Amino acid sequence: MQTPALPVSVPSKDPDDWSSTDTPPHSVPTWKLLSRELEVAFLLEKPRPGSNEGPSWITLCECTKSTNPVYVVANLAGNNTYTLDIAAVNKVGPGDGCEFQVSTAPVEPDPPSKPWVDEARDGCLNIAWKPPASDGGLPILAYRIRMRKLVGGTTFNQWHGMGPGEKQATWVDMGSVGSRMCEEEDPSVYNAWVGPLEATSCEYRFQIIALNKAGESKGSELSDAQYT
Repeated sequence: MQTPALPVSVPSKDPDDWSSTDTPPHSVPTWKLLSRELEVAFLLEKPRPGSNEGPSWITLCECTKSTNPVYVVANLAGNNTYTLDIAAVNKVGPGDGCEFQVSTAPVEPDPPSKPWVDEARDGCLNIAWKPPASDGGLPILAYRIRMRKLVGGTTFNQWHGMGPGEKQATWVDMGSVGSRMCEEEDPSVYNAWVGPLEATSCEYRFQIIALNKAGESKGSELSDAQYT
């Protein structure tokens, strides 16, 4: 007795047998297995950009309940490519696998880096930040700048817990900056001037949001406090 041959028509070229529905941030690929034997499916998951981990195989299904199943792979990360391997199984063991790839749709970008105050001048602040580690599979179009303002906050009273509390903080949308605003400068660092600032003592913190056609990122980590 021998192990079975490759599953028949996996992946099939017939659109009725293969589909991939992209619903960011997940893709739900499905396929129809046409073998008359039992099947086993594996998923090769690639790490996210910047990760030190290598690809790893994950067993999705040790053995299907029927010889002609439709299997749905859910909860995949967006903007990623996965390799799937399907093999027919009989009492002797699994046969040769049949590998094919599935790519998920682009998603919103990762958050930009923690911003910092690069310069203070004439009642304004120059805010700088670095682009996100991943653009989500689509070019970054713009960055939105948000300012958290705590009027009355000073280095002394905030350090000693005597100043205004978090409930008194207000957020102000300071507008957007195009991703290609500084083509002549280092593209790894972006910056923008914001102001004018309050005439009285105030604590400022800043947050950056990246935008692409798929949506907007989560807000970056707040900048360190800047007092005026």
